[in-house]
Amino acid sequence: MPTETYIETAPSALTEDQASVARSIGLTGLLLVVLGALVLILNSAKAKLGVEIGNNVAFAAIVLGMAMMFYHATRDTDQLIRRLYGFVGGLGLALSGVILSILPLIISASRSAPEEGTKPIISLFFPFGWACFLAGLFFLMPFCRNETDRQQRNYALWGMGLIGLGLALVGFIGGLISAKFAVSYGSVLALHGLAYFVALVSQLGGADLDGYRPALGIGILGLVVIGCALIRSTILGPFPYFIPAGLGLIIIGVAYALTAVFLVSDWEIVVLTRRELLAYFCSPIAYILIFISGLVAWLSYNKFVFLLARGMPEPIVLRYFLGDLNGVLMLLFVVPALTMRLVSEEKRSGTYEVLMCAPVSETPVALSKFLASLVFYMLVWSVWLVFLLDVRVEADKPFEFRPLISFYLALAASGASFLAMGLFFSSLTRNQIVAAALTFLGMVVWLGVFFIADAAPRDSTRFTILNHLSFVQLWLESLQGRLHLRDLIIQVSIAAFWLFLAVKVLEARRWT
Repeated sequence: MPTETYIETAPSALTEDQASVARSIGLTGLLLVVLGALVLILNSAKAKLGVEIGNNVAFAAIVLGMAMMFYHATRDTDQLIRRLYGFVGGLGLALSGVILSILPLIISASRSAPEEGTKPIISLFFPFGWACFLAGLFFLMPFCRNETDRQQRNYALWGMGLIGLGLALVGFIGGLISAKFAVSYGSVLALHGLAYFVALVSQLGGADLDGYRPALGIGILGLVVIGCALIRSTILGPFPYFIPAGLGLIIIGVAYALTAVFLVSDWEIVVLTRRELLAYFCSPIAYILIFISGLVAWLSYNKFVFLLARGMPEPIVLRYFLGDLNGVLMLLFVVPALTMRLVSEEKRSGTYEVLMCAPVSETPVALSKFLASLVFYMLVWSVWLVFLLDVRVEADKPFEFRPLISFYLALAASGASFLAMGLFFSSLTRNQIVAAALTFLGMVVWLGVFFIADAAPRDSTRFTILNHLSFVQLWLESLQGRLHLRDLIIQVSIAAFWLFLAVKVLEARRWT
């Protein structure tokens, strides 16, 4: 009986697992973006649809779709997908931001002025241009992280650096020339440039590796801007330029300089804070909180604009931030979400023991976690400022801005006390849910102080004490331009008390 000869074949080719779920989410996001853009185009053309869909719904669809596509870009490492997102999504969106900002400006400037009135100068930087720049950065970052071809990755890194440099230079130079440009377009462009620079340093491996020189460049640029803004405010221009344009540029310049110090410094508390901030952005919690903050700010802004059209006395920012207490209610969930994982997650995963084997004590560990949460807390609230820029630019309605300075000082002081409390509760347990529930309960108690004080007689001692402890009352007074040093000291002292307790809990754990 003849024997059959079997030919030995090589093993079948191995292929990477396909990110099917991520691709489904990305395709759904692309569909939402296309439908939202189509609705905006039809509404601008005043087309009659069978179902009336407002621009707000279209904007919400675009934002949600972009978030879903960004998730797909971070999860799918296929060569075609990542390069499509990197070059079309990243560099293409940045180019779209330039076109949307400049082309309408050129067209409106070339038209003849109407017989009556002034010639309108139109730009789509708000609300489309700046969003394109920001979305482009979100797509460039995962491409640079996932790209394996060195040449293609270098192209993307060069693009990221050049876009950031262009945004920063246009923002700073334009702001030094025009005070109106500085407080509207210039500040947003400069902050976008800073975001691109920080992303570039991160993708280069940090300031310890190839990102050292770009990090130093960020600090040098910040110092140059501070000097130029001071010279422009005192010597080359009229003194009113300093308020608010010069002061705004100096603040942004300080932000550039502090960012460089934060990236380059080897001081242990800075290194640990950098580690904690990176942990935020490496998890979905950062993007979810920023999205929630933008959504709540958008809801408050819609009601604020409606009231503004009917007439509103100064300070109008009081009605925006505390008109319906949306920001206060958002705070009840933001603080627990920011602090629940600070120590609890490290205890659960066992990384806390590894951290404490390093030559650091409990105090810098607690302070670094607190500072990182405070920085991200202020970043969450900075989203609200974008909508106020829209009032100043699109509606051409200047408003009293000084209460904003006092409000954000009060916001930082009260936020420090909240986050320190959340850090303490997180240090008590391994369970994040328990830590979040305790922090939420503490936030409810702090909110209840305001209502108890409001019900107390105005001439009673109880009202005076509770009024000084209430963070809502502190916000109300700061938005009216009244900020007492004693109230800030009270909030900072409360934060110091919670931090002291958190450090003692961590020290006790070492001996157990």
